[in-house]
Amino acid sequence: MRTLRHSAEHLAAANTAAGRLAIATSLGFDAVALPVDDESARRLGLPIDITAAQIVRGRGALRALLIDAPTEPSLRSLIARVAAGLTTRTSHVLWLVIGSAASGNEIGIACWSPSAKGPRIAAMITRREHVVASDAETLCSLAATSEGDDLLVFMRWCDLLGREALSRRFYRTLEQRVRALGESLTGANATDRAELALLYVSRLLFLSFLETKGWLGGDHAFLSHHFDACMADGGGFHRKVLLPLFFGTLNTPFRHRAALARRFGAIPFLNGGLFTKSALERRYAHHRFPDLAFGALFGELLGAYRFTAREGRDDWSETAIDPEMLGRAFESLMAARERQLSGAFYTPQALVSHVSDRALIVALSNDMMNEDQVRAALGGEALVPRAAEELRSRLREFTLLDPACGSGAFLVHALERLADLHRAAGDMRSIASIRRDVLARSIHGVDINPTAVWLCELRLWLSVVIESDETRMAAVPPLPNLDCNVRVGDTLSGEAFTEPPSLVGPSLALARLRDRYVRAAGPAKAPLRKALAREERRRALDAIDRQLEALVARRRERLFSHKMADLFGDNRPPGAHERAEMRGERLRAAALRRERRRIADGGALPFSFPSHFGAAHSRGGFDLVIGNPPWVRIHNIPPAARGALRARYIVYRDAAWEFGALGARATRGFSAQVDLAALFVERSVGLASTRGCVALLLPAKLWRSLAGGGVRKLLSTRTQLRFIEDWSEAPSSFDAAVYPSVM
Repeated sequence: MRTLRHSAEHLAAANTAAGRLAIATSLGFDAVALPVDDESARRLGLPIDITAAQIVRGRGALRALLIDAPTEPSLRSLIARVAAGLTTRTSHVLWLVIGSAASGNEIGIACWSPSAKGPRIAAMITRREHVVASDAETLCSLAATSEGDDLLVFMRWCDLLGREALSRRFYRTLEQRVRALGESLTGANATDRAELALLYVSRLLFLSFLETKGWLGGDHAFLSHHFDACMADGGGFHRKVLLPLFFGTLNTPFRHRAALARRFGAIPFLNGGLFTKSALERRYAHHRFPDLAFGALFGELLGAYRFTAREGRDDWSETAIDPEMLGRAFESLMAARERQLSGAFYTPQALVSHVSDRALIVALSNDMMNEDQVRAALGGEALVPRAAEELRSRLREFTLLDPACGSGAFLVHALERLADLHRAAGDMRSIASIRRDVLARSIHGVDINPTAVWLCELRLWLSVVIESDETRMAAVPPLPNLDCNVRVGDTLSGEAFTEPPSLVGPSLALARLRDRYVRAAGPAKAPLRKALAREERRRALDAIDRQLEALVARRRERLFSHKMADLFGDNRPPGAHERAEMRGERLRAAALRRERRRIADGGALPFSFPSHFGAAHSRGGFDLVIGNPPWVRIHNIPPAARGALRARYIVYRDAAWEFGALGARATRGFSAQVDLAALFVERSVGLASTRGCVALLLPAKLWRSLAGGGVRKLLSTRTQLRFIEDWSEAPSSFDAAVYPSVM
């Protein structure tokens, strides 16, 4: 039986021809390798920068290709080119590639399956000097499944080298380690312990991705090395390493770092709020996680898995933890009951990609640029100058919102696709610079779960960081501040953008203030945030004043109409219904005055789109509202909240499909079956600009059920419905029993 130690030794020796052959032999291939001459390499379509290639026979159609390309800096690029050539020339052969590149430091094992768009590669890329446990486990699993029918063996290998098999192990381990880290903290309640543990693990995961880029002192095992050194020096990892690393280094400009921080080496100043002390950390400022818990975290999670800054694509799947997995990891950390009540479930990446691309095509097209041109730009095609200029103009002002962003799947994908469109329109800046700019100007999100918002911000920051090719740490630009772009709040509370932009103040000054804050770092950050907070408070007070003025005017009209004499000289007293309405208006006005006094006295602002997203309101709304809102039956909501939602949303009050109810001889009582997703449709329509687009994943029952009558009426009267796709019969991709549709 192959052990993890033997597997790790084989991977570490794979920079030599004998080492690569040893791996192939352990997987059931012959012990003899046949060299590939120049003419055979040309016929196979192999890249010319491969300096040595050998073929090893396996069972049936299985063949191993052993390659070495020491001058090729990217093993991923090399494997992709090899796969493209072999798929074209030898589609009948089941190839396993074992290769090295980057002067023998990077080692890769890959196979691929055909698809309509070309080979879909599954690969393991490892570094010889840092073979982690998950790499060795993968090689052991490949060897253990090498017996049997050649096609079945090959399919198992493709699964093992893909990310899904690794993902399941990682999620289970992550959940166990976060729980254990939280339980190890003393002197705090269970909820706070769990939140602090997730906060620290999230930061360490983020730094694990930076390690792969060499951004932590050039050490690809920076965290593990510092943990080992700290243990050898008497322990105290939380106090001696993490606190000065987080708050004295990553959150401090180079020139202001203390001597202890400088000893960490060349580490970039990241800013962005990621390494700013949270309110919970300040409350438990003197509490420390024990070394034993961190040791288990490194041994079973951070040091046991390989992290890659490159996210999986349709044509590439890797046995490494990539940033996209963080979203699914968040879902795995939520308790089953919490997920059912909140309706928070992971959205499959294929659906995210499909919905986002279709929505961007609709949202960006206009009379000057048709959908085919936007679709071509998304596909990477060059545009004619006129279309390119129109696309640049649209992108400069484009804004989008995910009203239930969760851990950011839609926002991250939209950020990447908008950056691709900038490049297609002729923007020649680096992709990292474009993403940083798009993130600051265009990307917005809201979620009621603070942990989800935190992880959403983390994923957006990662999306910017992973594309940076900067090698001088002092030249790495600080991360943008996202606390004004991604908000903690209840999307269904308060009002949408109900008032015309002319009533909500000048947009230019507000937009400039927000833009300056998003990009601010150092001493300039705090005063700009205070200025934004003052503007948000002013807008909240103005909104209350306008509501009070409307209530006073309505009451004045009522009183005036009752004082006026009719044709017979008599006054008409108000009826019972009208008296009840007037009493309700008085109570509403009194509540508004109390709320105004509370806010004017410095009380916390309730979440509100007009005040918290004032720049978008001033422009008339968002150009695109996109996402996967929670799917929750209204009867799962507390009764008090149901009353407020019924008063605020037409699709709830008029949920019943009256024509269908008459035909079915049913009463209107089934309106209680309306789904929370229907309310998100109404709110999204209220947040989109006049020419904006709304694209949502919704339960298919909204188009068929009696309780979906309200949302169907809303869409038919207030919107132009472009398309609905029913995915009920599609293979299930969600981790819940659902019947989805795309609107």
